[in-house]
Amino acid sequence: MDPLIWICIAIGLAVGIPGFMSALAVGTAGVAAAGITSEQPERFGNLFVLQILPGTQGFYGFIAGVLIMIGTGILGGGARALEGLPENIGIIAFAASIPAILQGFTAFGQSKVASACCGTIAERPETFGNCVVYTVMPETYAILGFLASFLVMISVGVF
Repeated sequence: MDPLIWICIAIGLAVGIPGFMSALAVGTAGVAAAGITSEQPERFGNLFVLQILPGTQGFYGFIAGVLIMIGTGILGGGARALEGLPENIGIIAFAASIPAILQGFTAFGQSKVASACCGTIAERPETFGNCVVYTVMPETYAILGFLASFLVMISVGVF
């Protein structure tokens, strides 16, 4: 199969799945935050922080996709894209993108924590710091997924 097909699949999945999961996650946390904001508008700032945290996975996937584009030369490479790269660069790029794709699913768990924390802040606003810590914990694994993809790209010559 043409390496460009594998590269485009890798980019599409690395950007699309985490982006989709982040959109769902931000929406889920936003629903919880909106209900509280209607009765306690002064909590907007704290609730907004909790709402946006599950959106970072989409950025990690996007960055991974752009790195694949740059590393394989299809971003700005024109007709010379893929020149000088190994014949199996497409499957290598796809394999390297898998952790970046899968890290997007951490947004689901993170949105559940963020939503629960919205309720906690409504009852006890002083727990905001604790809630941020809880909500950031799934982020650790999203970062590890992105880093794994990045390190594989560097190790095998995609980037």
